[in-house]
Amino acid sequence: MSIMKLFSKKSIIFYSVLGAITALIIAPLIRSLIDYSVTTEILITTAIIIPMYAVITRLFKKYL
Repeated sequence: MSIMKLFSKKSIIFYSVLGAITALIIAPLIRSLIDYSVTTEILITTAIIIPMYAVITRLFKKYL
């Protein structure tokens, strides 16, 4: 993805919506399913969310 496409209006809206869904729904759901220390929960949640972003970006690449 080029720098110009990264800052396009569609791309900014896409990542804003994806970030909101992640922060409000997915991350709390993952953290509620595991019962570890906060640091461990954040590491596990991050290990799930970053690949999720990569997969979703590849799936929607033609729309960005």
